[in-house]
Amino acid sequence: MESPPQLPVLSIVPVAGRARGQLAGRLDGRYGPLDPGELRRAMAWLARQVDLEGVGHVLGIPEGGFVPAHAFALETGLRVVLASIWQPDVPGVVSFVEEHEPPAIAGKHILGLAAGDHVIVVEDEVTTGATVVSCVRALRAAGIRCEQVAALYAADDPAMHARLAAEGIRLHAVATYPTDARELLYRR
Repeated sequence: MESPPQLPVLSIVPVAGRARGQLAGRLDGRYGPLDPGELRRAMAWLARQVDLEGVGHVLGIPEGGFVPAHAFALETGLRVVLASIWQPDVPGVVSFVEEHEPPAIAGKHILGLAAGDHVIVVEDEVTTGATVVSCVRALRAAGIRCEQVAALYAADDPAMHARLAAEGIRLHAVATYPTDARELLYRR
């Protein structure tokens, strides 16, 4: 089995107005310069780990999932759809809630997918799995097929992995981080 590329260590950045800190990595560009080659290597490895049979779209969740989703789409040739905090006033919007966000931006809205589409969600990091579960449930309720999530980082947390497995979601991650990082995220 091919070893994953070594990713930079995550740090925790406090965020004003947010109930928890943010895991910050060099591969999303929000907390320092992003090395495109490093991101490309990670996405190439990740793309080889997932089953893309029938998948037509990559879905990125704001805001940290945007860059990885775009990079994954470039690597695989799939179309990319980016959720938004802004809710379009048109038919066909799929909405879900990201519970750890402040109320003004907790709602996420997806436009451009339809019943019968098959997607993979690509994230920067998966900590508790709550956002992923909420998103996948909304997609499935709209008739959109989604069984896989790909992430740069995932918590080394058996409870989170069990939560995703109970929902029929397979998680693929380039790197893991210790479960105790979650406790640090929620400290005030």
